[in-house]
Amino acid sequence: QVYETAYLTNAVQKMARIPLLIASDFERGAGNQIQGATEFPPLMALGATSSEEQAYLMGKITAVEGRALGIHMTYAPVVDVNINPANPIINTRSFGEDPQDVSRLAIAFIKGCQENGLIATAKHFPGHGDADLDSHSVLPTIKGDRNRLEKVELYPFKKAIEAGVQAIMTAHLQLPALDSTPNLPATLSPLILSGLLREELGFKGLIVTDAMGMGGVTSLFSPQEAALRAVQAGVDMVLLPPETDEVIESLIQAVRLGQISEDRINSSVRRILEAKARLGLHKNKLVDMDILDEKVATNEHLDVSRLLFESSVTL
Repeated sequence: QVYETAYLTNAVQKMARIPLLIASDFERGAGNQIQGATEFPPLMALGATSSEEQAYLMGKITAVEGRALGIHMTYAPVVDVNINPANPIINTRSFGEDPQDVSRLAIAFIKGCQENGLIATAKHFPGHGDADLDSHSVLPTIKGDRNRLEKVELYPFKKAIEAGVQAIMTAHLQLPALDSTPNLPATLSPLILSGLLREELGFKGLIVTDAMGMGGVTSLFSPQEAALRAVQAGVDMVLLPPETDEVIESLIQAVRLGQISEDRINSSVRRILEAKARLGLHKNKLVDMDILDEKVATNEHLDVSRLLFESSVTL
């Protein structure tokens, strides 16, 4: 609910010594998670409109409503290219099957978000569109060679990075063309995250894992081992690990034991603090609950959503 969310984000911010960076999955707008906020159709509907203007407005409205609720970061957009008709998990969450179109619409959405104070997150790196299994349950393998990955999967991520996307989410996928280690998800691969994403593609923003309770990780690693390997691979934020307290303690111990260097931790902390500073959270971390009705699910926002639903119908 809208008011409960704003009350909750204010309450936890008041408890925090350093302002919190609060994120949510707003793939279909704030209404994707919060009852009473504006909800949009899945991204494939936006792909059907082919409209950069509507993609920008969707990002902008998501940002305005998210920030009014005290949320600073969305785990969107999905920039996976939907080239496998048997994909059980991405399908309608993708803009479509053409890398250029996916990139064009994703960039418009990202700009709509970030120009209005919401960090956007391109996901799921290095590309989940060709999977025929669900990484929530198992570890899928993407079999494409490096040339195919460059042309299809990696293309929208390169374009999003060029457009200034501030965060990228990793995929629990195995990609032998990028890292031949057996049974190693991209989320835990130094070659894919530090080598490819940071060094080759030059990404300087936040790297966040997909949810660490998903079968693509938990079927192969304990929560503590998975978190350790993710941080060693170059991740800045470990999302939703099972056994959270134990995982935090194990990471502290890993630093003490020299399994993770303090420099590795400091570089992530610096990126996270810089993101908070860019959003101005050190100046004001609370939201004004008196103006929620002027910011969330306004008639103007609902009209944009309605038009997007209508214009997505193709025949």
